[in-house]
Amino acid sequence: MSRPPRSLWQEITSLVELAWPVVISRVAIFSLVVVDTIMVGRYASDELAFLGIGLVPSSICILFIVGLLMGTMVKVSNHFGAGRYEECGASWWRSLPIAAVLGLLALAICACGETLLTLLGQPSEIAEAGGRVSMIMGLGMPLIAVQVTTGYFLEGINRVRPGMIIILIVNVANIYLNDILINGRMGFPAMGAEGSAWATNIVRLMMVVMIFAYVWFMHDQKKYAVRRRPLRNSDASREQRRIGYAAGVSMGIENTAFSFLSVFAGMIGTLSLATHTITMNFFSLCFMLGLGVGTATAVRVGNANGAKNWRQVYRLGWIGLGTQFALMLPLTLCMIFYSDYIVGFYSSDRELTALAAKVLSFAAYAILLDAGQSLVAQSFRARGDNWSAPVIHFMSFGCLMIPISYISSIYLERGVFGLYDGLFIGSFAALMLCLNRNIMLNRKLPLDEAGDVTVNV
Repeated sequence: MSRPPRSLWQEITSLVELAWPVVISRVAIFSLVVVDTIMVGRYASDELAFLGIGLVPSSICILFIVGLLMGTMVKVSNHFGAGRYEECGASWWRSLPIAAVLGLLALAICACGETLLTLLGQPSEIAEAGGRVSMIMGLGMPLIAVQVTTGYFLEGINRVRPGMIIILIVNVANIYLNDILINGRMGFPAMGAEGSAWATNIVRLMMVVMIFAYVWFMHDQKKYAVRRRPLRNSDASREQRRIGYAAGVSMGIENTAFSFLSVFAGMIGTLSLATHTITMNFFSLCFMLGLGVGTATAVRVGNANGAKNWRQVYRLGWIGLGTQFALMLPLTLCMIFYSDYIVGFYSSDRELTALAAKVLSFAAYAILLDAGQSLVAQSFRARGDNWSAPVIHFMSFGCLMIPISYISSIYLERGVFGLYDGLFIGSFAALMLCLNRNIMLNRKLPLDEAGDVTVNV
C-alpha cells in the first residue's frame, strides 16, 4: 500500500537519523589520521613532514579503492530499495575478490614510495623517510579494501551503527598504540612517523576482523544471504565493476590533485610541508562531516532510484545539500575564527603554529564548496549517472586546481597560501558544474509517473 509523501521536516529527520552514525564513522576513521598527525607533530616537526609526504602514495591508493568499490554500495542500496535482499549479499560477495586484488595492487604501489616521491621532485631526505612510511602503510592496503567494501554493504542496507561502534573502539586502541610505537614505550624503540604507520596497520586489522565478524553473525544474515556464495553472474559483476570504474576515476582524480598540494608544499620546504599537513588534516576532518551527509544522501537516493520513486530521487538530493550546508557552516566559522586554538593541538613549535593558523583560516573558505560538490557527485552515482563526476573532477581539479596551485605557490611566490588559491577555485568550479548537471538530470525525471511510496530508512 502506498503512503502519502512525507513533509520536508520528516525527510530531513530521516536523513539525519541515517547520516549521524555515518558522519561519526567517517569522522572517526579520519580521526585516526588526526591523532597520528597530532602525536607525531608533538614528537618532532620533521617527523610530521615525513608522515605527511609518506601518506601521499597510500592516500591516493585508498581513494582509488574507495571509488572502485563504490559499486557495492550503489547496487546494495538499489537492491535494498527494491526489496531484493538476497541480491544485497550477492553484491557483497562479488566485491570481495575485487577488493583483494585492489589491495595487493595498492601494496605494490606503496612499496615504491621512495621512488615515486623522488620522481615528484622531493628532496632526498624527505623522499627516503617518506618512502619508509609509504612502505609500511602499503602493508595495510588489502585490509582497507576488505573493510571498505564490507562497510559499503552495511551502509547499503541502512545498517550504519555497527561500523560506527567499531571505528570508535579502534580509535581508543590507536591512541595507545601510537604512544607505544611513536614515543618508544614498553621496550619498543621510538619510531616517530614509522611507528604511527605500524600502529595504523594494527588498527586496520582489528577493524577488518570486527566488521567481517558482524556481517557473518548478524541476526538477519539469512535474509541477506551473506553466508551463501552467489551463482556466477557475469552481467551483475560487470555492472558492479562499471560503477566502480567511474567512481574510482572520479575519486582518484580528486585525491591525486589534493596529493599534489603536498608535493608542491614539499618543494617549498619542510616548514611549508608541515604547515600544509596540519591544515589539510583539519580541513579533511571537517570535510568528513560533509562526506557523511553525502553518503547518507546517496544511500537514500539509491533506495529511491531502486524503488523507481522519481519524486524522492528529485527531492532527496536537494534536501541533502541543504542539510549539509546547515551542519557544516558552524565548522567553517570555527576554522576561520579559532584557528589559533586548533593548530595548537598539533604542535608546540611557535613558528609552525603561527603560519598554520593563518593558512587554516584562509583554507576554510573552500570547505563548504568542496563538501557540496562531493555530495552532488555521490548522488549522481546513486541514480545511475556514473561518468559525470569523473569528467567534472578532471576539469575542476586536474585542469584548474593543480596548475593554479603550482603557479600561485611557486611562480607567484605565495608559498603555502598559493596552494589554497587553487583549492578554492577548483572546488568552486566543481560545485557549479555539479549543480548544473544535477539540474539537467532532474529535468529528465518522469515526475508525472512518480509513485507515492516513501523510501524506508
